[in-house]
Amino acid sequence: MVSGKGLPVPMLFESSKEDFFEAFLNAVGELVGEASPFTNDDIRKRLSSEPRHSNWYGAAMGRAVSEFKLVEVGYNRSRTRSRNGGRLILWAPSKESARG
Repeated sequence: MVSGKGLPVPMLFESSKEDFFEAFLNAVGELVGEASPFTNDDIRKRLSSEPRHSNWYGAAMGRAVSEFKLVEVGYNRSRTRSRNGGRLILWAPSKESARG
């Protein structure tokens, strides 16, 4: 889909909040399985659409941090246009979660 100015228009996640959380957590699980640090930008790239409410990202990330025992390992600047170069956390599973 393209806007009147020729810019892409993000598709909205049409399903429920829980469906979005499931897709988000699946993406995080894939990234954790790759065994290298990742950012929310990396998660966004794996999602097929945007949530209906932008605050769903933060809530889903909070759940992912808890479920996957994620810790902050660094920082960067976001490449997502709507984040306008804001601080971006680099995430990785904690050492305790890696031990099993």
